[in-house]
Amino acid sequence: MLVAIARFPRLRVIPLQDSTINKATRVLDARRERYTREYGQSKKVTSISRRFSYALISIVTVFLVGFATTAILWNVGRIDDELQARLDKATKLAQISLPTPLWNLDNNVVEDFLGALFLDEDMVYATVLWGGQPVAERKSPRFDQKKFSTSEHSPELISKTTEILFEGSKVGTIKLVFSRERIRKELLWQIAGIVLLTAGIIVAVSMTSMIIARRYISRPLWKLQESASLIASGDLETSIDTDSSDEVGSLAKNLNIMRESIKQLFEKLNESKVQLEDYSRTLEQKVSTRTRQLAQSVEELKALGEVSQAVNSTIDLQTVLTTIVTRAADLSGSDGGIIYEFDEGSETFHVRATHRISPTHLEALREAPIRLGEGALGRAATTQAPCQVTDIREDRQFAASQVRDILVEVGFRSLLAIPLLRDARLLGGLVVYRRGSGEFPREVVSVLEAFATQSVFAIQNARMFREIQEKSGELEIASRHKSQFLANMSHELRTPLNAIIGFSEVLLEKMFGGLNDKQEEYLNDILTSGTHLLALINDVLDLSKIEAGALEVELAPVDLRALLQGSVVVVRERALAHNINLFLDMSEDVGIIIADERKIKQIMFNLLSNAIKFTADRGEAGIRARRSDEFVEVAVWDTGVGIAEEDQQRIFEEFQQAEQGLTDKSEGTGLGLALTKKLVSLHGGKLWVESSQNSGSTFSFTLPVNGGPQSGDATPASKG
Repeated sequence: MLVAIARFPRLRVIPLQDSTINKATRVLDARRERYTREYGQSKKVTSISRRFSYALISIVTVFLVGFATTAILWNVGRIDDELQARLDKATKLAQISLPTPLWNLDNNVVEDFLGALFLDEDMVYATVLWGGQPVAERKSPRFDQKKFSTSEHSPELISKTTEILFEGSKVGTIKLVFSRERIRKELLWQIAGIVLLTAGIIVAVSMTSMIIARRYISRPLWKLQESASLIASGDLETSIDTDSSDEVGSLAKNLNIMRESIKQLFEKLNESKVQLEDYSRTLEQKVSTRTRQLAQSVEELKALGEVSQAVNSTIDLQTVLTTIVTRAADLSGSDGGIIYEFDEGSETFHVRATHRISPTHLEALREAPIRLGEGALGRAATTQAPCQVTDIREDRQFAASQVRDILVEVGFRSLLAIPLLRDARLLGGLVVYRRGSGEFPREVVSVLEAFATQSVFAIQNARMFREIQEKSGELEIASRHKSQFLANMSHELRTPLNAIIGFSEVLLEKMFGGLNDKQEEYLNDILTSGTHLLALINDVLDLSKIEAGALEVELAPVDLRALLQGSVVVVRERALAHNINLFLDMSEDVGIIIADERKIKQIMFNLLSNAIKFTADRGEAGIRARRSDEFVEVAVWDTGVGIAEEDQQRIFEEFQQAEQGLTDKSEGTGLGLALTKKLVSLHGGKLWVESSQNSGSTFSFTLPVNGGPQSGDATPASKG
């Protein structure tokens, strides 16, 4: 658009400050509008050069046609006369040569004579008669089936019959027939040559006349007319040819003087136009170059993106490597490719993925794998740099011997090998083949090096995945052994512990006699510690059952309102001992749900116990319960010491506790919250915490109203 504005400037919109230039601009605008009204609909112009050319061509054509016709008629007569003269000479020769042989009845001489006559390629028939009977006769093979009795009236043949005299007496007659076929063909070729020559001369004269007329008459006038039109339309940069010294040249000089006088008013505008054109041209070149580079980069990035997607979307190494070698071969314009994996133990390369490789080639590689340092791949691995073979037939140094002949047989002429390296460690190689000889371009090598990097990631990921699978199996076995050990040990410890608790209760009830104060204090400590240890053992046993998938929930209708009220009653005595106020806030729609009542009680007991344990004396704790669609949400809150943000995820792990300020109350093994979260997850709910230090904590969990998953290995969902 900028170029168009510079080419056809709208003078009235240029902000010029000079009043003289503004006045000239208005005058030019008025003249331009008047010119457009008067000459806007231009009439059809008849070309002077065309009329001159037509006249000259007509004259030359008439002359040449007459000349060609005369030449053709002259050639026809000349050739026919020449054929008749040859026929006459042949008959005269017969009159001289045959009288004696015919008189002596020497037929061999007659036959030889006729054979000599047939040396003339136009002779087609000759016969010699003696006493009305043929003595000798000969025909051309082309006219073997032809009857020559009527040859005198044939337009294709010319014949003559002559008597042969011996000492004034007739001894025979000879008849000779010539064919006009060759002469006619020759004549046709001559006519064609004359016609083509005539047509060529006409065309040459026509072109010459048109070129001369256009160059020296029409073109100067047309250029002058075009220049005048451009000047009238506002283009003051048009070039006017003033080299001619004739009337056209004089008119051009006057027109050029007028253009130059107007042009002086717009020098600044022209300078701006040149700058804009240069900038536009440079910008277009830069954009074009950059567009080509971007298109190539986009194609490479697209291919690398597909490879990266394959690497990230699947752990199947074969699928990933096949995608890499296919895209690498296609993008590099290669006809085949192979990805090898390096075996460090045997120092050999083994085929992992191929693209358009023949079974014979693969069989040879499997039977005799390429070794380190062997062929182009072995050299690339040794030098840790790409290696090329520009012509496999000629360069036998870098083509592996076990596949060289096969490569030549299937048509491969050149190859490029890229080592697959990971921190200077050799993992394999990428090799592509082409059916044409020659060196691979540098940009192709760079692209293939990028694909090699992706192959390294794929192989490395596959190896890491195999290691992770092995480690996961080992961890799974260890976890199973741990759970089994905990279950067995918890069971073995609980039996003697129940006996200790029972004997302590019997002694405290003084069934076997009285106790002094010290004995009663020690028995209370034994009973309290035993009860606490039994609770811990039960938690360990439940946790091990959940991890082993042996703990199942027994779903049944549960009155959640009554269960929450009972939970408050259970911990009320402990709360009163520390002057902690308990609150219960439930919405009206909290009622019957499908759940395991014993496990819900255990969840509430663990959360309420923690709330009281980590709340200072004269603090507060409570329960909130609300129903939301198909779930019920229960929250246990307190005004205790709170939990730091970095500990809020760790406290749900087994045997983990947050750093608390109330160290005298933080007894336990850190199993309560871990067990609670797993019990919530068994019901199909989720558990989370909202807390900050010195601002209390709120543990919330959700339960499905109509029951949820019961799988023992269900993964608890996190909030949000």
